[in-house]
Amino acid sequence: MSNSLSKVKNFYVKKLGLKIVHEFRNENNDLYGYFLSSKNNTFLEFFKTKKKINFSNRNNHFKHICFEVSNLKYLNKKKFKNKFAIKRGKTDKILQFFTKDFEGNIVEFHQRDRLSKF
Repeated sequence: MSNSLSKVKNFYVKKLGLKIVHEFRNENNDLYGYFLSSKNNTFLEFFKTKKKINFSNRNNHFKHICFEVSNLKYLNKKKFKNKFAIKRGKTDKILQFFTKDFEGNIVEFHQRDRLSKF
């Protein structure tokens, strides 16, 4: 859910490069959601809500979302101007960095390499 579909589009489509594969529209043709593809049969759905989203209540919210990428350094440089330090996960040893989207949701990007545990 999101309070702003334009912010969804700016972050997930324009910044991260996901593709809108379907727009959800009501009988008046008002946009109320997006179905986004990040390739490899991975999709995200966002629906507009007028409700106040309570991010402090973990019972109705997820911890984070994660995208596996093939070139983490390139993504960090191209999309985030090298803003983030790439680190290894504590237990899985995967290369990763974290950011937040426009509503404070944690977004992880990770890349497997020969030192990763899976």
